[in-house]
Amino acid sequence: MIRKNGCMQNTKRHKGMTLIELLIVVAIIGVLAAITYPSYQEHVLKGHRSSAMADMLKIQIEMELSKSKIGAYNSATIVSGGSCDFCDTDSERYTFSVTESSATNMEAYTIKAVPRKNSPQIKDKCGTLSLNAGSVGTANKAGVAVDGCW
Repeated sequence: MIRKNGCMQNTKRHKGMTLIELLIVVAIIGVLAAITYPSYQEHVLKGHRSSAMADMLKIQIEMELSKSKIGAYNSATIVSGGSCDFCDTDSERYTFSVTESSATNMEAYTIKAVPRKNSPQIKDKCGTLSLNAGSVGTANKAGVAVDGCW
């Protein structure tokens, strides 16, 4: 007589995952998202800030070209309505302006990039960016100077 092993009758393996395994995966994804999302937002703000700084340098080059061609700075043709034709910065994030003075030194003009009030860039730690004729860049947020932005 042949005996069957009663323990091995149901050898079929179950496929799929249990609810606990699924909940563990969802919890891990939630923790990772909570850690990485603020860092991602900071990188986006920093990227737009870098773009604005590059555009400020382009504006400065155009100002100096204007000075060498016609003997005077001509900011009105370079920056109008808060933006410039050759700027790559998202116009929804920054407003550019150039303030000229009668000085002939490093303070002959100041280029500013101000974050727009209703844009996400208003949360940037550097706030308003300034660049003078001597290529000295500064940043201030709510009237307080911020280091490490330039």
